[in-house]
Amino acid sequence: MISLDAASWIASGLRDGARLRATMATDETTVAAIGAVAGALTECLGAGGKVLLFGNGGSAADAQHISAELVGRFTVNRKPLAAIALTVDTSAITAIANDFGYDHVFDRQLRALGRPGDVAFAISTSGKSESILRAVRSARELGMKVVGLTGAAGVDFATLCDAAVVVPTRETARIQELHIAVGHLVCMIVEADLCGLAPPVRACRPGSKESTLNDLLPLRELYRTQGRTVVWTNGCFDILHAGHVESLTAARRLGDILVVGVNDDAHVRRVRGPSRPIHSLSQRVAVLSALEAVDHVVVFAEATPAAALGLLRPDVHCKGADYAPPHGAPIPEAEVVTAYGGRIEFLPMVEGLSTSSIASRLRG
Repeated sequence: MISLDAASWIASGLRDGARLRATMATDETTVAAIGAVAGALTECLGAGGKVLLFGNGGSAADAQHISAELVGRFTVNRKPLAAIALTVDTSAITAIANDFGYDHVFDRQLRALGRPGDVAFAISTSGKSESILRAVRSARELGMKVVGLTGAAGVDFATLCDAAVVVPTRETARIQELHIAVGHLVCMIVEADLCGLAPPVRACRPGSKESTLNDLLPLRELYRTQGRTVVWTNGCFDILHAGHVESLTAARRLGDILVVGVNDDAHVRRVRGPSRPIHSLSQRVAVLSALEAVDHVVVFAEATPAAALGLLRPDVHCKGADYAPPHGAPIPEAEVVTAYGGRIEFLPMVEGLSTSSIASRLRG
């Protein structure tokens, strides 16, 4: 039985990691840096080059992990990609350390194996390890591109790289957690790009989850290839209340990706007559984007989401419990969903809360 103190530590650690990931996800510089690292690997591997990865301690494990994802596969069956972790040849490492000193263990291997056009992938939580810095300098001399992962103390190290991701903390455990998360993102992008599955550059901008339907369709194909379940639900969301939050959280539990369709302002005016929405479309999208349960927000103009559903073909379409049989309202888009093999699920209602009642109280 876990103690309350241990549970508190665990929950705190998970929240800290989640907050750090959210900070990085909304920072345009960080997002661009991850894309630049992935782009360097894609260019190198697509041209027949190789990636040489290295780091010390936990970073050595990360180097081997990322190398394995590239040589084997990440999520797609495809040809193996040339990646070598310089941390696995114990005979070379111990011989070099014994004869030349530990600071040379990656430098010597890099000089033996690296060629112009290859990529040196350096991982250092502090950015101050001499064995890493020496190898980076050698890679530069050899005409290799250099990409790196580091933490807040490694800003100077990042400037030595062609592209580098800086995790904005000095806590080693959190840095390492985010390094492997970034490594997975890089592998995903490289694999998708080389397999012709890369999402468009503007699928959504950092800080917002809003996507057009056209931008989202290539991502939908990627999710399908990865075997991820896509869930859709929709509404006006003019007044986002606790019932909405609970329903959206319940919808997210039904799959891996939650897409929320939002009626545009013109539709809201058509339904309500002369009264305008309490919150503008941009405000509604911004609030939905802030919810952890939501992955993508799509604006649509039609009275029903049938057209959007027919294009996106989510695995699950969610409606409120007031649509549930045998006494629920008809679902206009049900025929479209069942035609492509999707299923309809009904989300719980929260007693005492309804958008109409809250709106009437606000309007006085």
